[in-house]
Amino acid sequence: MWNLQVPVLQDAGRVWAPDLPGFGAEPPLPAAQRRIDAYARWLWGRIRQRFGSRPVVLLGYSMGGTLALTVALQHPDRVAGLGLCCTSARWARGLRRWVGLAFAGIGRRLAMEAFQTSVLLAFGRHHGPRWGRPVVEDMVRKAHRPTMRALYIDLIRADLEPELPGLRMPSLVVAGSRDWLAPPAHARAMARALPRASLRVLEGGDHILCLGRADEFGAILRGFVESLAFGP
Repeated sequence: MWNLQVPVLQDAGRVWAPDLPGFGAEPPLPAAQRRIDAYARWLWGRIRQRFGSRPVVLLGYSMGGTLALTVALQHPDRVAGLGLCCTSARWARGLRRWVGLAFAGIGRRLAMEAFQTSVLLAFGRHHGPRWGRPVVEDMVRKAHRPTMRALYIDLIRADLEPELPGLRMPSLVVAGSRDWLAPPAHARAMARALPRASLRVLEGGDHILCLGRADEFGAILRGFVESLAFGP
């Protein structure tokens, strides 16, 4: 997700893009730990290993945005800035929530197959360069399907919006106007609730800004990080 932005961000400070368990080479967490709060604990442990007691800027994309929010809520004194990209503090609202829970409740194997197919279709709708679609499809196919399903259910049930006013670090919310997985309305709701947030909605952008609008997206993130006067 971050391959095209890491080189841009490295000039602004020390950068680490984690390989989340079950989404690449990092083995999946045990079944009982496939929840956002457990992922937040895993991530915070790795951050402490790499950065010690220094404050950090968290940039989270899609599900990673909800993960970044969770870490920031658990360790607000250690987070100097928060970037939330193509994400949501409450993914499922109204009918979308009940449809999501009903979908998650169907037979385990069928649900895994159907969910992976739906994610491929959703990510495949992006309007970026042609080479971007096989990159996205490869990324989704490499993901551990039981982990994807468990986190999907957790995201459907999650609602972090009531806690957002307590996050007082500078925040940036970025969305694409054509993103139907994390609609702009979700971004606006986060920007309203966060006390020190700025909002950028990229007209015509979809859920894969990191590929389809890579240069523009990277420049926005770098400008945010540099505005924090964050050390190397």
